[in-house]
Amino acid sequence: MSDGTYKNGTTTLRLVKPSDIPDVQSVLDHAPTYHSSIVQYSASGMAERCLNAEPPKVEGSRVFKRYFIVEDSSIAPGPIAAIDLFVGFPNYKVASVAMFVIREQCQRKGLGTRLLTEVLPGFLQEYHPAVEWLSVSLTENNIPALRCLLKCKYERTNRWEKLDIKGRPIIALTYRKNIRN
Repeated sequence: MSDGTYKNGTTTLRLVKPSDIPDVQSVLDHAPTYHSSIVQYSASGMAERCLNAEPPKVEGSRVFKRYFIVEDSSIAPGPIAAIDLFVGFPNYKVASVAMFVIREQCQRKGLGTRLLTEVLPGFLQEYHPAVEWLSVSLTENNIPALRCLLKCKYERTNRWEKLDIKGRPIIALTYRKNIRN
């Protein structure tokens, strides 16, 4: 990954550079359901905010931020998804997906399943071999993501967080999968 690219079959993860912000923003802009019903705020400026976000601090562990733009030639040409991943959070054995958005016209084609079961685990095993678990948090109203996680055999953890989105309480649930098995 010296050039910032990881390839697994037809799927490519590429680290986001400042020059990629328009492509990432385009992915986010083409996922209106995610913004209107899941997180309930505009996608405007989100690509740049994610690029500039600092990784969380964890005592005794170094946290790596991996912000990817995703391409898959079997689904569509060009960027079709964005993933914000923190490796080493909440501890050195875990990588946590902070954001995972697929263009709506590219959904339901198996990309989410492939990313969660093959591509991200393959990347982590190659570049972060201490990581044993891949963790994904989602809001309780994100039914398509929940179905995908359950299909991929992710297990619900006891970790949850109460969020306030526009004055409405939403619960964020955390699911995880052991990527060593």
